[in-house]
Amino acid sequence: MPEHGAAARRYAQAVLDMAKKAGTLDQWKTELDMLNEMFGNEQTVSALEDPKLTHASEAKIIDSVFAAEKVSPVAMNFLRLLAERRRLSLLPRIVEVFQELYHKEKGILVAYVTTAIPLDEAHKKRVTDQITRTTGKTVVLQTRTDPSILGGIITQIGDELVDASVATRLSELAEKLT
Repeated sequence: MPEHGAAARRYAQAVLDMAKKAGTLDQWKTELDMLNEMFGNEQTVSALEDPKLTHASEAKIIDSVFAAEKVSPVAMNFLRLLAERRRLSLLPRIVEVFQELYHKEKGILVAYVTTAIPLDEAHKKRVTDQITRTTGKTVVLQTRTDPSILGGIITQIGDELVDASVATRLSELAEKLT
């Protein structure tokens, strides 16, 4: 599998380089998300990577899916290339790596936040604003819930993890008491 990760990274880097050169980074981000939504699942990949399917048939299927959608010819060609090379299964990973590269290029930090209950929009904004003030960078918040932390918040930005959860504090207190 590591070779698949390396291939996905090469495709993502190539798309990023091409998008930067053309000044279409934001457009590519949107289009890759759309391509992934439509073609990034196992059933679609299996159907399009069927060895019995000709390249012309693959292209016809791809074209028919995007007949009503507004996708650039370059993005369509990229999707056709992946299908032709039997690399469509890499699309979700390509999109993931592209987003990482995109965020780095734009100076955006992705903060992963875990809470015991889902955050409402007001709390998300407060957390985002606090991280923005602390780091001085634009922040994209990725949230998830984990009831086992009981309360508080766990924040991860890159390699830095700040665990301010109730479960961790109770565990630390129990350790001190024994």
